[in-house]
Order: sequence, then structure tokens, then C-alpha cells
Amino acid sequence: MRKTYEFNLEMYKTVALNVGKYRKEKRYSIDELCKYAEIKKEFLQEFELADKNMPISIYDLYKISVILDVNISKFFEEI
Repeated sequence: MRKTYEFNLEMYKTVALNVGKYRKEKRYSIDELCKYAEIKKEFLQEFELADKNMPISIYDLYKISVILDVNISKFFEEI
């Protein structure tokens, strides 16, 4: 018997929205977060818009989670 899986095709958008949410909750500007995470500001600005499924590396997501002191799994929770 073969198991089937359902994947959320909007996962990058979910992650992007959550990154923005936690960044604002922790009172970090995009400039600050980019500086500490060593991520280009233009990338993070576009990513947080969440108007498309824009990929982010697991390493960049990990760095963001450490800086924001948020468990990385929180980024994947559907809003």
C-alpha cells in the first residue's frame, strides 16, 4: 500500500508571513535583521511581501530563528 501526502503549495508564503510577524513582535527592523543574519535587505523585503512562493535557504531561516529567539517550527505554522 502506497501512502499519499498532501503538501502545502503555499508554504513559502506561510513562512514569509511568519518571519514578518515575529520580526515585528520582537521589534527588529528589516535593516537590523539583515545585518545580524547577513542577508541582503532587498531579498528579505521581497520575501516578506509573500506575494509569491519565494524560496529561502534553511540556513538563512535558521539564522533568523536564532536572532528572533523563535523556534524555527513556528515559521511553518499556518496563520
